[in-house]
Amino acid sequence: MGRKAGMTLERHQKGGPAPQPSRRRQRRRIVVAIMALLVLGGGLGAWLWNGARATPVEPAPRFNLFASTGRVITLDDYLGKQEVVLVFFMGAG
Repeated sequence: MGRKAGMTLERHQKGGPAPQPSRRRQRRRIVVAIMALLVLGGGLGAWLWNGARATPVEPAPRFNLFASTGRVITLDDYLGKQEVVLVFFMGAG
């Protein structure tokens, strides 16, 4: 705390007028408030836009694939039990 701020704080503690925030601190508060409003407004806008454009989810088509172990895997094996992620690797031919 600087000398001037310390003197102002002492004056306030003795019953004097409350210390006024500096212009720099006021500007910082205004900038932070504006940024918070922009972030909240952007988040709300994205949430509303995404909700309005949401399309219904279509189930994946039934399939049978050979695993690298040679076993045949079908979607029906996992349907309703867990989520399925398919990963394809380019083979050597």
